[in-house]
Amino acid sequence: MFWVFIAIALVALAVVMLARSARLRQESGLPKGKIMQSDTGIEERGKPLFSARYGLTGTPDYVVSTSRGPVPVEVKPTRTDSEPRESHLLQLLAYCLLLEETQGKKPPYGLLKYSTNTFKVDYNSKTRAHLLEAMEQIRTTATQEEWQVARNHDVPARCRACGYRDVCDLSLWPDEL
Repeated sequence: MFWVFIAIALVALAVVMLARSARLRQESGLPKGKIMQSDTGIEERGKPLFSARYGLTGTPDYVVSTSRGPVPVEVKPTRTDSEPRESHLLQLLAYCLLLEETQGKKPPYGLLKYSTNTFKVDYNSKTRAHLLEAMEQIRTTATQEEWQVARNHDVPARCRACGYRDVCDLSLWPDEL
């Protein structure tokens, strides 16, 4: 009788944990599918995606493998805007382009998650062309002096978590390299 009670308790606990997991995933805004990559600091840091063809590098907060293809998810937890910012849209589209280049499969869309809203951004020929046009405009209008990155090292935790710390000559932790 004791073992039956233990078995029932374990099954009940499993059901509760599955329900909680489903609720948390729904609240996160992530689509159904396997999380292929994460850059949120909760799990092992995802490897940056790189395209030599476009001179582009980036690491989405999440990449979810869905039946329709990889879906990048960018999380902006402090944003409460009712409409996505153009810079955030371009960032998400850049992740779509990087996934298309590195995985050979075109993402159907990307998700931009603000604290109060989740925006589904289609990745199609129109949005891809918009991104490429913006990238070209940046490259043709910026002077070499404007390309110099002004690094902010006032927040040590941000510097420590930076994906470029190993190649940064201004890292606050050069001894850890």
